[in-house]
Amino acid sequence: MKTPILITLPALLLSACAGLGSPTADEISRLPIVRFGQPAPAGEFVLLYPAGSICRWSPKSMAVCLSNQTRRSSISRSSRIFFVYRDQVSFDGKNWHLGTDKIGSRFMFTLPGEKNGKRDAQSPGEMGAEFNLR
Repeated sequence: MKTPILITLPALLLSACAGLGSPTADEISRLPIVRFGQPAPAGEFVLLYPAGSICRWSPKSMAVCLSNQTRRSSISRSSRIFFVYRDQVSFDGKNWHLGTDKIGSRFMFTLPGEKNGKRDAQSPGEMGAEFNLR
């Protein structure tokens, strides 16, 4: 009696976990594509960032654009087209990769009165984020 339960329980747990994996390219291809800046539909969708699209940064919200170089202004342009769905990213809408494999990020924060890791009494605080293609 205990043996069938011991065999069945792990099989059920493994089958339940199978649905938690990354979606396939075929599953993603069936979703609607929404360009960055357009209203999102109800439910799941793929977000498209067109190459050259302008993204603006403000103190209250941040629109992320990716580039191969650091930007230090409130306006940035994406350097290439890319698609995002959950934690997946694609540069052609067909071949999908884990986002952290293709995109690097760095967040910076400095308190007022610090500059280059040293204390001073004049420097303003800084906060920033970089998102770069790998």
